[in-house]
Amino acid sequence: MSSLFEITGDLLRLMDMLDDPEQEVDEEAFLDTWEGMEGEFNDKVESWLKVIRNKEADIKARKELMEELTKKNKRDENTITRMKDTIAWLMKVGGKKTAGTEILSASIRTKGGNLPILYADAIKEDPLQLPKEYVLGVTTYKPNTEKIREALDAGVQIPGVAYGERGTYLAIK
Repeated sequence: MSSLFEITGDLLRLMDMLDDPEQEVDEEAFLDTWEGMEGEFNDKVESWLKVIRNKEADIKARKELMEELTKKNKRDENTITRMKDTIAWLMKVGGKKTAGTEILSASIRTKGGNLPILYADAIKEDPLQLPKEYVLGVTTYKPNTEKIREALDAGVQIPGVAYGERGTYLAIK
């Protein structure tokens, strides 16, 4: 059986024969050939669409499995955090710095690095209450798509901006 690309090429060559004024084409032979090739083309497309459907189903199943595994991982991570917090709390309450055996042990240690900075609620809500030398000003810019669209619809020329063409997609029913 021919590949989809070979069938498409044959169909295009057949159409070129019709467009060539120097070539005499037997209408009945042409129609028989066309119907055969079109049937083979449609069968090949159907086969490809079946493969696409199977791959889509595989992807969906894997995504569902990934979501399930992600939930299990999150649950296990939360359990580990609760267990660690409980051990640390029990050790602090009991006044112990270390606990465990020779195989596995835990110890309470002070974190390194910079001391954490605590902010009053008012400063958390409005950092501009701090003196200016302690505030970083961050400004971001992005195109106002809505206004640009309105201007383009009104016929306004904006340098470096234009409407593009809509994309196409293959719909499978």
